[in-house]
Amino acid sequence: MASFGRTAALAVGSWFIALVAASCSLASDLDALKGSPDPDGGAGTGGTPNVDGSTEGGDGSGCQPTSCAAAGAECGKVPDGCGGELDCGKCDTGLFCGGAGANKCGTTPCNPTTCEKLAANCGKVSDGCEGILDCGACKAPETCGGGGGTNVCGCTPKTCKDQGAVCGTISDGCGNNIVCGTCTLPEVCNANQCGCTPIKCADVGANCGSISDGCGGTVSCGSCPTGQSCGGGGSNKCGTNPCTPTTCAAQGKNCGSISDNCGKTLSCGTCTSPDTCGGSGTANVCGCTPTTCAAQGKNCGSISNGCGGTLSCGSCQSPNSCGGAGTVNVCGCTPTTCAAQGKNCGSISNGCGGTLSCGSCNPGYTCTNNVCTCTPTTCAAQGKNCGSISNGCGGTLDCGSCSPPNTCSNNVCTCVPNPNPCPENQCKGSVSDGCGGTVNCTADCGLSGYCGCAGGSCVGNYCSCKPPPCY
Repeated sequence: MASFGRTAALAVGSWFIALVAASCSLASDLDALKGSPDPDGGAGTGGTPNVDGSTEGGDGSGCQPTSCAAAGAECGKVPDGCGGELDCGKCDTGLFCGGAGANKCGTTPCNPTTCEKLAANCGKVSDGCEGILDCGACKAPETCGGGGGTNVCGCTPKTCKDQGAVCGTISDGCGNNIVCGTCTLPEVCNANQCGCTPIKCADVGANCGSISDGCGGTVSCGSCPTGQSCGGGGSNKCGTNPCTPTTCAAQGKNCGSISDNCGKTLSCGTCTSPDTCGGSGTANVCGCTPTTCAAQGKNCGSISNGCGGTLSCGSCQSPNSCGGAGTVNVCGCTPTTCAAQGKNCGSISNGCGGTLSCGSCNPGYTCTNNVCTCTPTTCAAQGKNCGSISNGCGGTLDCGSCSPPNTCSNNVCTCVPNPNPCPENQCKGSVSDGCGGTVNCTADCGLSGYCGCAGGSCVGNYCSCKPPPCY
């Protein structure tokens, strides 16, 4: 029974050591549990993430769930990418789900992870073994994965270009307004688009000749009756007075087309980039209106002012950096994760003024520099001096071998004495018990049958009898 107890104890100890070793490898699987984001930011096939971690198909046909094979899962449950779950089966007897990596069968017992260790705060993720973690939902306007991080609440601002806006102010979809610029005369901003409404003859009281339509073209306003001339009654108006044509210079114009006031159109030239015709706000005059950092939604670094100059948009305060959140010339900070820093215990800075909790270590491990570490044991510390034992950290110790007559039992050199080493016909003296001790021999001569006659006696430590041929 004692031998059985020791064997059972060893079996339990080996299992515990394997469990501790498994926790060391768990940290490397954390990113795998969260999966890789779609180009659209959602899970599964081509979707947009919802606030609950599910997705909706970008093609309008709904979310396309993933499969166990596509997720690389051979056991347990995993999210299907559409808010549901997939059951990927069970492992064969003797194997553990998660024992060879997230949702993979292996011989090592699995220690489930947590949303906290995965730095996940929304949606559903595998716990690395055979279950699913629900990490919560996001508050609008944030969505799960909306900032580009898998299973992390966030919002990626939309630019003017993303929304096809070229002027005016619009929402970036994340609670802020952005300025999309201004239009160059003669165009004006309408519904965030620059455009121009052509001038009609009646709008300016013209009844003859050609006038500029105010949008880069011309419009014909008719001809005068006999005896009248265009301009004789005023600019592009019929009358009997003579008309003296104006010039571009006289009107202070240097681009585009204007009326000569006498029924004809003058071409005043073109502008050299970055100037545009009317760009500074005066019709038919070359100019350029510089943009501003605010108009471009920028608050750090240097940008072009759109007129050949440069704007300095300022600097960021630590821990923010210019472009730190992924948007050029905008102050921001992208938090790190425990996995990205190779940490799996204790608390660390997220690099953006916050704190990350990286979990705790399993029994037998200590948190050193935010990493769970194990100090191997020794043969002496375990009271062992032969055979092989676990070092408590996934390795093996060689404790040596035994010298005869000792043998290795439960990793300890031992010798079991022979309880009856004497020959049956030795009646005196002693013999070795096989372990360094002796046993006195006391055979009963004459009665044990070895001499074949009655009345035997002990002679020279052995039974003898008379007459011969007894010993």
